[in-house]
Amino acid sequence: MAAILCQQDLAQADGSLHSIAAIIYRDWVLTVDTVEARVTDAPAQRWSTEKLNTNELMLLVGLAVQSGSERVWNILPSDDQFAGKVDKLLRELHDRINEDSPWIDRETGALAEPSEVIGSVAREAIYYGADGFYLHQFQNLARHRFRSDQEWMLQNVGISIRPILEIATFIGDRITQQMDYSGRRKSLGLLEAGEPFGSLLINKETLKKRFGPKIDAFLAKFSTPAANANLDFIDPFSVNLVGIAPLIDIGDFIFVPSQHRLFQSVYESPFYWMIVDKAYRQTASRNRGRFLEASGAHLLKRVFGAEHVHQNVTLYQGKNIAGEIDVLVAYGEFVIVGQAKSKRVSLKARAGDKDALETDFKGAVQDPYGQALSCAEFIARGARCVTDDGRTIEFPTLPRLFPMVILSDHFPAAVQLSGILLKRFDEVPPVIWDLGFLDCVTRILASPIELIFYLQARSQHFDKVVSDSEFNFLGYHIRSKLAMPDDVDWMMLDRDFATVIDDFMIAADLKIQAQRPLGVLEQLDIPVISELFAVLKNGDPNLAGVVVDLYDFSGAALADLSATILDLREEVRETGKALKAFSIQTATGGLTYVVTRERSADAVRSAELLGAKHKYDTKSNRWYVIVDSIDTDLPVDGLLPLIWPWTEDEDEATRSEMVAAMFNSKQEAVIIGEAAARRAGTRRASS
Repeated sequence: MAAILCQQDLAQADGSLHSIAAIIYRDWVLTVDTVEARVTDAPAQRWSTEKLNTNELMLLVGLAVQSGSERVWNILPSDDQFAGKVDKLLRELHDRINEDSPWIDRETGALAEPSEVIGSVAREAIYYGADGFYLHQFQNLARHRFRSDQEWMLQNVGISIRPILEIATFIGDRITQQMDYSGRRKSLGLLEAGEPFGSLLINKETLKKRFGPKIDAFLAKFSTPAANANLDFIDPFSVNLVGIAPLIDIGDFIFVPSQHRLFQSVYESPFYWMIVDKAYRQTASRNRGRFLEASGAHLLKRVFGAEHVHQNVTLYQGKNIAGEIDVLVAYGEFVIVGQAKSKRVSLKARAGDKDALETDFKGAVQDPYGQALSCAEFIARGARCVTDDGRTIEFPTLPRLFPMVILSDHFPAAVQLSGILLKRFDEVPPVIWDLGFLDCVTRILASPIELIFYLQARSQHFDKVVSDSEFNFLGYHIRSKLAMPDDVDWMMLDRDFATVIDDFMIAADLKIQAQRPLGVLEQLDIPVISELFAVLKNGDPNLAGVVVDLYDFSGAALADLSATILDLREEVRETGKALKAFSIQTATGGLTYVVTRERSADAVRSAELLGAKHKYDTKSNRWYVIVDSIDTDLPVDGLLPLIWPWTEDEDEATRSEMVAAMFNSKQEAVIIGEAAARRAGTRRASS
């Protein structure tokens, strides 16, 4: 490719590593307010698509180390034209890659079949896609990932994962301190020529004094010589050794161009060292799978609690095994069927090979999704679920099922590729989450209701909202419930939607204590509704369904619900009526809200009869009844889930008619906003 030859000449020019260091400061340095735990840089700069991504940076470094001359680092560049030339060449490269993946035939104007262009489209999406893990996640997860491989690593590499992490963390912290110091000097106008490059260097002697002979084993795996190296790197999609060993060995010093790529290599590379050993390959793969399943379960327990999360569940139909589930969450009506997969995107797929891409996607996403769907169907049909310690899991009638694919590594462009490659058969779409995102989402959506509602919203909008990163979806959800405007059929989320998530995770990278971002529903302040949510969210898991259904309401609808409840309370209080009720339909069935004068068994039975009537009349499988008695200060005095398959029944129909006559039940059309407006008007008039 001609573009890479031009880049090679530029990357090997005199002082090029100094110029690359200047680009690192331009594109990767962020200003963080350590008190407010947020990035203060302007969003336009922070999320600019003009900035180089990690692959482009490592492309430059990978070409620079091919040079046989020390002049790429031991002299200063003669001018400041490097960055402009790099931007131009890399923009041309990106344009060329886009031209090679045309969605529209330039001659006929016809839209291409996705299957015809998926390889080249994926190549662009993968190469320029967002990163998946944050630094601290690589650190935290790597320690557990290779804990069981310690003996092999000591015998064959001379160092285990714990000291590898200690050395990498020390290097990262030292470089961060040096860059912070240089950044402060730059803001004062004191930065000297060569100082940016110098701030990215660490002395080998410092490392040897601190870590002894272990540093030699570490550098043998994670460093690349600064000259005459990486010579087989001939195009952007071939093996780039500096992506695997990203520390650049410059005599007495180590140049650190990317901390992110260093920790990514620490998290990913040891497995590939192990599978070269044929005698250990099976053990390494088994350990890798166990780590993924255990980590997925651990992260989900953070939200749902250990009693609701199970590993290695076996499904039986009669005496026959029908399926196996890696991680199962059973929380009230809701069941998450998680299938874990340790599968990365191969180099051939990254380069646009259609067959390799389809094979990788099938192994990483399609197959575990199919397994999750199959197991979900068995659960829905009443299969017996047994944990690995022999306990049987009981499920409610009509469970709400969510398939989840859990990946150990980031699968770039998984969202875009799923829209083209995933075979759905009109079934519930999965969430496809790597451990990095699962860790993030279980910290931010820290209660079962919040996470379940997000799973539901993510499934509902799987085909309608697209983006290149799961973090963008979560950021939009925090702000707007992942809701789509009524007049919008399709929506693209750019990276700036992840701002609030990125701030929180970068704070963790820097070891800054930060308050998790609160979602729009957590910040809700509507009389009655806020109190209702607070009680139900932390109540019996079997009552979670009604909260999830109400979460789906718009703010205006919730305000109307609040006004109607307050009106009913006042009417019962003023008239002395035994009860007053209203019913509304939800996405999955409906809700009957009953305000009673007294808290009694008769009131609860009356409420249940009203709910059952509306459930039958609307042919719903689910209906919830909330009992609210004015003689207590509790926001909820009872909640009855009426959940069973609807069937036509003569006795039920007769009972419905009797209840309608008994309680003078009638249907009325209402306009959302009327109740809240009426109540607001009444308050203004009385004041």
